[in-house]
Amino acid sequence: MKPKHAQVHFNENGTPVADHFDDVYFSNDSGIDETQHVFIEGNDLHQRWTSWNKPNFIIAETGFGTGLNFLVVMREFNAFRQANPQHPLKHLYFLTTEKFPLPKKDIEQALSSFPSLGAQASALTKVYPMGLDGCHRLHFEDYATTLDLWIGDVHQLLPQWHSPEDGLVDAWFLDGFAPSKNPDMWTDTLFSQMARLSKDGTSFGTFTAAGIVKRGLASVGFTIKKRPGFGRKRDMLTGSFNANVNNDTPTTEMSEHNSIASESLKTIKSKLRKPEGPYYRYNTAPLCSSSNVVVVGSGLAAATVCLALTKRGVSVTLCFDGDTLAQGASGNPQGGFYPQLHSEASIASRLQAHSFLYARRYYDGIFAAVEDSDTAASRKDASSSNTHDFCGVVQLSFNDKVETRQTKLINNDVWPPELIRHINSKELSDIAGLTLPYEGLYIPSGGWLSPPTLVNDIVDSASATGLLTLKPNHIFERCNKTSEAGETEVVFKSGKRIYADHVVLALGAGAVHSEAFEGLPLRPVRGQVEAIPTQSPIASLKTVLCHKGYMTPAMDGRHALGSTYVKDDLNVEPREEETQQNLSTHEQALAHTDIVSQLNHDNAARAATRLGSPDHQPVVGALHNFTALKPDYADLAIGKPLNQVKTLPNGNVSTLSCLGSRGLTTAPLMAEVLVSSLLQEPLPLNNDLLNAVNTSRFMVREAIRGNM
Repeated sequence: MKPKHAQVHFNENGTPVADHFDDVYFSNDSGIDETQHVFIEGNDLHQRWTSWNKPNFIIAETGFGTGLNFLVVMREFNAFRQANPQHPLKHLYFLTTEKFPLPKKDIEQALSSFPSLGAQASALTKVYPMGLDGCHRLHFEDYATTLDLWIGDVHQLLPQWHSPEDGLVDAWFLDGFAPSKNPDMWTDTLFSQMARLSKDGTSFGTFTAAGIVKRGLASVGFTIKKRPGFGRKRDMLTGSFNANVNNDTPTTEMSEHNSIASESLKTIKSKLRKPEGPYYRYNTAPLCSSSNVVVVGSGLAAATVCLALTKRGVSVTLCFDGDTLAQGASGNPQGGFYPQLHSEASIASRLQAHSFLYARRYYDGIFAAVEDSDTAASRKDASSSNTHDFCGVVQLSFNDKVETRQTKLINNDVWPPELIRHINSKELSDIAGLTLPYEGLYIPSGGWLSPPTLVNDIVDSASATGLLTLKPNHIFERCNKTSEAGETEVVFKSGKRIYADHVVLALGAGAVHSEAFEGLPLRPVRGQVEAIPTQSPIASLKTVLCHKGYMTPAMDGRHALGSTYVKDDLNVEPREEETQQNLSTHEQALAHTDIVSQLNHDNAARAATRLGSPDHQPVVGALHNFTALKPDYADLAIGKPLNQVKTLPNGNVSTLSCLGSRGLTTAPLMAEVLVSSLLQEPLPLNNDLLNAVNTSRFMVREAIRGNM
């Protein structure tokens, strides 16, 4: 999971040079002009944007480097949007790969040579991610641009990009180091994946005119044109993808390679472009700005979906049970915010790590928006003086078993130290503000948040778009399919009905009794959290302490101390026996101190039911009666590949659920996954991680086992 960072030096022109490849990151003559010539003009972007009639334009790049290409195209797109505010093209997606990411300090030094990009460079370096393999989705709302920075080997990453059958990418920036310097990148695998991901007419531009590149692109269906190169380079290559090329329709530019190209394209069409059956996420017509969506739920899952949709210009009606939001598990006054990491880069750990990093950036944006709004002024008179604190999280090494597990996590060197690192007892005590005779792990970006406040802040941000309608006291009963207008009828227990192009059910534990979740193995778990009045010695606690339970610093004079886990229990009345269980758990974990034995508890507690799944991962995607669908996938039991069985049927109902006790960590990224799929945008997770949260995964596993 931890990539090797690039090693660079800066030459006499101030240009960064990659030591490993002995090649410059951009031209010594003018990096900006090179990007304009090779990639902006090479892909005819200004002309194409002007004639574009879709809401998004998607660029893919091989080799992020210093980010110069990205900054230039983001600036150009922003200028286009300002000059054409009513144009149907609203948003730019920039998907880029980098095997050896530059350290932030080198990025800053390299970009300091371009003062005209100062504002864009500052925006990038502010959110530039730590070194962690996988996708880092970064939003630049002031520029109507989203950057997906994929860290890792391009040959491993591109096959993990989820793509519609007719392609994902509109333009390619082929900007790895020169083929003579970096032959490992310019391979048949790269060119085949480009063909898989390209739409008909997708363009490319590259600084190189090497024969291996020309032949490779031609062999998979790209027409090739030479153009004058930049600076001292005589030639460069541009062209476009012809998805329909075959033996009967040769193209002039690739006639010598036509038979090879036809065979390659047949392979791509028959294998690479076929979706993975029930795991395919683009099998319904995409939502658009004229769509209307009903979201049902009152918690963090519902709120994050609402904001993701309204930011894309989609109208949303949010329906919830009570008078106010956050009545269920999202109603706990305080919650710890941190990822659950393991010593191996498992699917569960990777989901946690990327969800956590995305959520931290997301929450930073939410709280910044609150500070800039009228909400901040109104809070000065409220009883709550603080609603979050990114004070870090300490995971205590409180027994030999935990110490062994933590030592393995550090020794395996899977995670960057900026994410999690070992601390000794002195460091731990200094961070915690309490004398604690334990070592442990420290997650500096973690902390605690107030979920009810957070939910309302997110909903307020969605309301500020003018596209959100709130419907309190709407208790969900069922969804009915309608045939004429293609809408879905949402029926509530009061008899009220609302029609929508799409429905997202984020019901939390309420899903347990809903017919809409037929065939999903839901796991409700009751949890009780104590609200301990602040007192000595915990009044000085400055970080979140975790062991088998957790304890937070004070908010409004109380500390959260929890939590119990009682399976299949929907009762939410506080219980004295669970209070004693929580206290006992903390006393055992802190056995070498007398902290817990000194505490006075006035029996203030709150219980709620979280919804989980058997594999403890979220459930994100289309809702169907999976029990009824399972026979359609019986051939999986005899080894039929997923890409040879059919995709899920069309449907207008989806869910974001089963966030369990990690909703603060996972909700923002899972909402982004769901909404991106509903609008057929690029998805911010590897395919294996997308499959791990897919609603159909339980049905697929049962079908493979032959359990019909």
